[in-house]
Amino acid sequence: MTTPTTALPSPVAPTERMLILDAIRGFALFGILMMNIEYFQRPIQALMLGFNSEQSGLDYAVAWLSFTFVQGKFYTLFSLLFGLGFIVFIDRARQKGVAAHALFRRRLWVLLAIGVVHLLFIWSGDILHFYALVGLLLLFFVHASVRRLCIWAVVLLLTPILLMWLGSLAIEMAMQVPEEAAKLEAGFAADKEKLLADIARGELLYATGSYWQLVQWRLYEFQAMYISPALLLFVPMILGIFLLGAALGRSGVFTDVQQHQRFFWRLMWLGYAIGLPLTLIWGIYGTEVELVSPSLRNAFLMTCQNLSNLALCLAYLATLVNLYLHKSRVIGWLAPAGRMALSNYLLHSLVFTLLFYGYGLGLYGELGRAAATLLAFALYTLQLWFSHWWLLRYRYGPMEWLWRSLTYGKRELFQV
Repeated sequence: MTTPTTALPSPVAPTERMLILDAIRGFALFGILMMNIEYFQRPIQALMLGFNSEQSGLDYAVAWLSFTFVQGKFYTLFSLLFGLGFIVFIDRARQKGVAAHALFRRRLWVLLAIGVVHLLFIWSGDILHFYALVGLLLLFFVHASVRRLCIWAVVLLLTPILLMWLGSLAIEMAMQVPEEAAKLEAGFAADKEKLLADIARGELLYATGSYWQLVQWRLYEFQAMYISPALLLFVPMILGIFLLGAALGRSGVFTDVQQHQRFFWRLMWLGYAIGLPLTLIWGIYGTEVELVSPSLRNAFLMTCQNLSNLALCLAYLATLVNLYLHKSRVIGWLAPAGRMALSNYLLHSLVFTLLFYGYGLGLYGELGRAAATLLAFALYTLQLWFSHWWLLRYRYGPMEWLWRSLTYGKRELFQV
């Protein structure tokens, strides 16, 4: 009998993949690019200032649509797929009799290395390193039931909302005392002044700096953005979404979507019914929200945003499943890009940093949001075609092949 320590691990063969999950991943990749395109021409720290209201006309309209219907929804969708993929990976590893825990940890350490390289040497908006670190916590839930996964997901997703409300309430109460109000206002003003100075410095470096100067600046941005109390809100939120995805994976609804089509139909309409009103509240009133100045109003609006992110993410997911059940060609277009999601995601950064940054073509700040979004759409369309072409000839995308080879400790077959 083969034991977990003697079995030869191997990755999922292309024929074993779930087409619908690849298609959803491809769609999530599109949404992530539609959001990230803003921050190829804006320092990542500008996230703290929220919506850029200095835009006008078509640029404003495109930015608002992304702010309302894209921002937050697609990272949530990608996070959900990460948690679902964890269950698929663990279950298949167990079926093959390999040491699933050790293999998953190695998979995440490799992802962490890829993310750190991406973060420091290409683009500071990397999310891979964070997924890898938070993903290690999933191993505490390997044996959890669907019910337990759902309970933990709800608790973790509500935690940052509760902390945000408690913090805002404490600040509002302190503001009623004149001496405390003066101290708080001075502190908020100093924080914003420093943030604006960092953003101005970043704008200058991205537009005119050398490659080495930007590597150093990205390290500074990482310290400013990630090594902060904000992690208290971000870690439980991401882990909660991971666990919700794991619950979907463990429930078996993706094993036979035809059998669960009523579930996905209800999930779609419920997601839109809850998500659309909440995201419209966020889109109409949330354009003034800045994270540097907590308030009860901001807490309410960000609660609307967080809930709409999850609701619309589930609605988008269920919509794609329903398209799959109705044999839509859209699924076939999206799936190859989803199979190469890591390679395509990293290519976004390579293309747009070389296009915009000073060490490349130096177009930083020269294109409005509408024009930049059109370029992003053109690149994604090209990736849909290229991913299909590539996968007719090769088993994996180049970065997927590298990730798998390092995870399994052997050179994987590359060509079909």
